[in-house]
Amino acid sequence: MRKVRFAILFIVASLLVQPSTLAQSAGKVIDRYKKATGGGAIKRIKSTRMSGTVTTSSGDTGTFSLKTASPDRLRIDIEAGQLKVSECYNGKSAWRLDTRGLRTLLGQEAKRLRLEALLAAGRLVDLSRNRILAEAPSKATVEGRDALRVEVVKDDARARLFFDAASGMLIKQESDTSEGAQEIFYGDHRKVDGVMEPFSLKIRNGPVEVLVTIASVEHNRPIEATAFHHPKVEGERPLPELEPLLKSLIANQEKIDQLREQYSCNMTEVERKLDGSGRVKETETKTYEVTPVGREFVERLISVDGKELSDSEREKEDRRVQKEVEEIIKRQEKVQQKKEKALARGERPEDDDKDRVTILDFLRISEITSVRREMFRGYEVIAFDFEPRRGFKPKNRVETVVSKLAGTVWVDENARQVARLEARLTDSFKVGGGLLASLSPSTAFAFEQDKIGGEVWLPSFAEANISARFLLFAKFNRSMVRRYNDYKKYQIDSKYEIGKPVEKNKPDEKL
Repeated sequence: MRKVRFAILFIVASLLVQPSTLAQSAGKVIDRYKKATGGGAIKRIKSTRMSGTVTTSSGDTGTFSLKTASPDRLRIDIEAGQLKVSECYNGKSAWRLDTRGLRTLLGQEAKRLRLEALLAAGRLVDLSRNRILAEAPSKATVEGRDALRVEVVKDDARARLFFDAASGMLIKQESDTSEGAQEIFYGDHRKVDGVMEPFSLKIRNGPVEVLVTIASVEHNRPIEATAFHHPKVEGERPLPELEPLLKSLIANQEKIDQLREQYSCNMTEVERKLDGSGRVKETETKTYEVTPVGREFVERLISVDGKELSDSEREKEDRRVQKEVEEIIKRQEKVQQKKEKALARGERPEDDDKDRVTILDFLRISEITSVRREMFRGYEVIAFDFEPRRGFKPKNRVETVVSKLAGTVWVDENARQVARLEARLTDSFKVGGGLLASLSPSTAFAFEQDKIGGEVWLPSFAEANISARFLLFAKFNRSMVRRYNDYKKYQIDSKYEIGKPVEKNKPDEKL
């Protein structure tokens, strides 16, 4: 009996230890790759240029070019016969140029390309710093060769890396694109500046296959930032002056606020709690009813994880909402009274939201690049990238945050509204010198709107990935997605009284 108990304990212990062992072996596989590639030499590589020739499966020949720059710039250009493709991540946005034209990539495609840029420019040197999770390896076969497959994950984007079991070299990379699985096979490795580089590539995307022969590889030769910018499109209509356009957005805000006050909607929020490695520990889904009250919006909880609130929970939520509405009304009345008193004294009313960031602040605080025209949700928009302006000295906390952001803004020129904004921190943001709180550079967010009723852009999607530390010790890792739908237009009977909702036609296109 004692032997049986010991055997059971041994089996249980083995099961408990196994995941940890596999997780460590993923790191060992990558460490072996780094050693085989060049060890310490790869840490000295800050940029790479590759050029060569391509041959397509249809027999067309042409040119190939690849550029990477630390920490996360990647551009690939292929041109052969009818095939002409450029794909790039420039640290702020992802774009692609092909037979469909030039477009900024969004959602999973953008995340996928950013992950590939981090892998290519970083050469797997510091995955943890970039919050890239390497999952447990598994055995695989690549064109008859034994290999170890390691899947890496960042912000829901995944790439599968295949390492030769004998040499430890990376021989294949695979990822999922909007056009299907993309496979890149690496071969004919040769040493350049102490680093092993592939001089033969095979790129396969569905039925399309391209063979690449690399002619030259250069390391640490400066690459201008403009090499990763969106290219100019021939025949494009002249672009408007950006500053007057953004000023018109601010001037139009009063009208937009009045229109927004007439709409209610439902909102679904999915929150994922993550561990230090980025693995999902817990997921919770909540559904809210969102109702305008003056210039603010009240969220009333309807269900949690698909289960409606009980009678007692609903009563408690109703009391909370009622209290919040009363506080909003009192607060707005107080603000209005202050404005009226200031005007009576002949003074300019004080801004009740001094910490508010306007779109115009990005022109002053950030470096603006790649201003362009694009189609977004069926509407023509003006898009531009932004990044921290060198030498800018922030004067307050709001300016400090904006000065550390990089991302992209999409503006509807005709409606004079922001259609989409996405940004991420390029450096940590600390409160109280980091003693109170510190947001890591992996923190990012996106905000998107749909045009409702043909008259106003209203929130349709919001995503935030937050990594922070509070009071030096407490870690906070969250991923949150909000989706807004079922907009209804209200008849406003008085300042705060809302009448019966009237169904409003919604656009056919969904996120």
